[in-house]
Amino acid sequence: MRIALLNFLIAVCIGALLRYAFVNEVSWLDFRHFLHAHSHVAMLGWVYQALFVLLIHTFLPEERKKAPIYKWLFWSAQLSVLGMLFTFPFMGYASWSIVFSSIHILISYVFVFRFLKDLAPSPRTWSITLAKTALILMVISTLALWAMGPIVALQLKGSAWYYAAVQFYLHFQFNGWFTFAVLALFFRILEKRQIPLPVKSMRAFYTLLLVSCFLTYALAVAWSTPLKFIFWTNSLGAALQLVAAVMLVHLLSKTLPALRGQLPRWPRLLFLAALTCFLLKILMQSAIIVPYMATIGFTIRNFVIGFIHLILLGIISIFLLGYANYQKLIRFDHPLARFGLILFLSGFLFSELILYLQGILFWGGWGFLPYYYEGLFGISVLMPTGILILSIVQLIPRIKRDTDVLTNL
Repeated sequence: MRIALLNFLIAVCIGALLRYAFVNEVSWLDFRHFLHAHSHVAMLGWVYQALFVLLIHTFLPEERKKAPIYKWLFWSAQLSVLGMLFTFPFMGYASWSIVFSSIHILISYVFVFRFLKDLAPSPRTWSITLAKTALILMVISTLALWAMGPIVALQLKGSAWYYAAVQFYLHFQFNGWFTFAVLALFFRILEKRQIPLPVKSMRAFYTLLLVSCFLTYALAVAWSTPLKFIFWTNSLGAALQLVAAVMLVHLLSKTLPALRGQLPRWPRLLFLAALTCFLLKILMQSAIIVPYMATIGFTIRNFVIGFIHLILLGIISIFLLGYANYQKLIRFDHPLARFGLILFLSGFLFSELILYLQGILFWGGWGFLPYYYEGLFGISVLMPTGILILSIVQLIPRIKRDTDVLTNL
């Protein structure tokens, strides 16, 4: 988890640098190349590695957790992330960066196969069903990346097919693999605490969310292929997702009172924040049931960036931090850790507010907020600062142990 957290720190530092590029010119920075590095390190270095650790830690029995292949897979994936970190900023999508990306995909396939094999003897529960679904959706998302080769070879780069493939990968990563994995970890807590989950309600919630995951991909291709049936497909998916959210709230309204007293303070607060972001994300997608609103949603870039960060930072990252602390893999007991966490949360919250406020101003034709780019960069600096402090605190026990050894010597 310390390694995953370090990857998170690198990703948010690159993100802050990209926002600084709008304040002052950075002559050596290729914005698009660094954006690729930022997204790959955030998704594959932070979220993938954290989920890798937490799924194994949560679902596998002790004897299977210690299988050498998982350590090999973790460090192989980490080396591929480092490869992407040192190639994407300087060459973008080119031979070496594609090689490292392909290696990571193959490693993830091995992980999925071995994890499902080790999970097989476990009794079937909703959390395990969600975890299996998450891994299958992760594999499905990577099919788009294998299609990129033929698309580029046919000189279709920059075409609707090219962007449809990119959006396919991102959609099934964010709304599929990441979201279902987080839900799997959360429902595992309920099962471990022996909080009952109504079978019919869970089955309906799971089915609706899964179907909506496939249907809402339509919005990702609507901007390049604005056909009516594509908009209405997305509208149906958004409607089903809204019903799934209502069912989730109904489920949690019965379980949260029992869970509230059993969770430590910080995991409880972070889970509540992640749940709020999840419901907010679904409400936003529900607004684009109307095709006119859908067009606004994908044409105003501030809304797009804000929505992506709402999922990756608000839902996924906040939950992962809370769950890792719940499992005692990240510590918040030091005052500095809590200070760093508050800085990160503040940076996320206020950057979202600025992004969406500026998007609304664009929508209304009212121009720019005063000092928009300067303010956005200043707020964004809070995130890497907070994650840096949080990362340093994780090393304090090790630093103390090393100091004690030196003192004894």
